[in-house]
Amino acid sequence: MRILPPMPLSEGYEAPSITLNEEEGILEIFHPSEGHLLKESKIVPTILILRCQIYPIARPPSDISVQLITEEEALESAPLYDESAVAYGYDKETYASQWQGIALDYTGIGMSISDEESFSFQDNEFSFGKIKVADPLYLKPFRIEVENHRERHRTLEDGAHLITPPNALNKRVLRGYGGYYKEGISFEHIQQIYYSLTSTHNVTHIRLTSTEQLQEEGSPPPTGGENHIFTPSLREEEYLSLGGALAAGYASISLEIQEKAIFFKSFRSAPLSGHPTLINVYFKPN
Repeated sequence: MRILPPMPLSEGYEAPSITLNEEEGILEIFHPSEGHLLKESKIVPTILILRCQIYPIARPPSDISVQLITEEEALESAPLYDESAVAYGYDKETYASQWQGIALDYTGIGMSISDEESFSFQDNEFSFGKIKVADPLYLKPFRIEVENHRERHRTLEDGAHLITPPNALNKRVLRGYGGYYKEGISFEHIQQIYYSLTSTHNVTHIRLTSTEQLQEEGSPPPTGGENHIFTPSLREEEYLSLGGALAAGYASISLEIQEKAIFFKSFRSAPLSGHPTLINVYFKPN
């Protein structure tokens, strides 16, 4: 299964441009002495950059099974999350495709930028304010299967192909299987994986498909175009990649200054070279 072909970001979001050189910004969080201003300005930051640790969240253990009934013949059911259920040719990296979510933990290292001044900071305290973050800072969700699923495929008299549920005519039905994650991959490849039912030798099997593949085929979520349908319906935060969700502002923090809370939302992210589980998340005021 070619789950993850290389491709550029195509989530529909463009990160706003900033004057800070990205590589400098990443470096100077660790090396504030290299020519950058360290004065703590009391002006509300235009950008906050927080260093975060990435780790995957496993789905709960389960014995979920799937079964296909084709032309009134009930096929042998299969354990959905077992590699044996995946049809030949679609069985690459099955277990890397079953994550329930991706968590980001703030590491206590950050940078504040305002009016061309910037300073590096540690933990949550400024001299004039305090950053408040959730624990974890952000949890990127993926849709997983939560119950046994039975599906009926039937050919109608006019040759049309009907799948129930959800009464889809001439469309491939896709359900959430989990998120794809391996240490060190691009944030845009940390994405939703879907499954559909098929049959092999009177046994139910599944095929796996990524959001990226569907985008290439012209059948992206949430609509699926003319050839696919997603059930249950997906939320945007689920079908976006990790990079796409951060660009769309799904991660948020607040800055408390003199009992006033100023809320920030994410607008971009950047990897840290040589540290595959670290990520810099950029925030701007709401």
